[in-house]
Amino acid sequence: MTGCSSSTAATAKGGAAPGMVLINTSKYKGNIITPVTKPVGTLTDDLGKPFSIKTGTAGVVTLLFFGYTHCPDECPLTMSNTAAAFRMIPAADQAKIRVLFVSVDPGRDSPSRLRSWLGKFNPSFLGLRGSLAQVEAIEKQTGLPIGPTFKDAAGDAQLDHATEMFAFSTNNVATEAFFPSTPPANMANDLKLLVAGGKPS
Repeated sequence: MTGCSSSTAATAKGGAAPGMVLINTSKYKGNIITPVTKPVGTLTDDLGKPFSIKTGTAGVVTLLFFGYTHCPDECPLTMSNTAAAFRMIPAADQAKIRVLFVSVDPGRDSPSRLRSWLGKFNPSFLGLRGSLAQVEAIEKQTGLPIGPTFKDAAGDAQLDHATEMFAFSTNNVATEAFFPSTPPANMANDLKLLVAGGKPS
């Protein structure tokens, strides 16, 4: 077990669960999902300041990911791919995108650790944290499952969590998500479309 997993919130297509992956036949190269509304809630950013997820990202494309810095694989891969995608798009477009990394491991992810860890990928990526109850309340709004903590083979604590990164259009609704397996070039393609006002369908 790696410590990360795909969402189990998705059920059969007829169930239309939030975040459910659908067949993609559009010009978007990410995963088309059933609509997810941007969650409402305030956490603390990696500079120690309150940050409202919805109002703090008003009018800009927002990538929202729930993870933790001690994750051995999927979380660093997701951030690395996102950083690579950013390098493929113009600086003007980058300025219109916010990347939010919400820690599901607030006990170990201090503001300084979040800032240091995210800074290795891209200094503009913003780390957010709060009590576990606060984080879970926000995550539940997206329909993602809250996984348990377990010990890996080395005896280190790992967290089983979903690996979707929601891509919210400027209307505060995500109809697309990226996974760790999404190639950076595909992410870059879609980010440019989203910045231009696109809404995946």
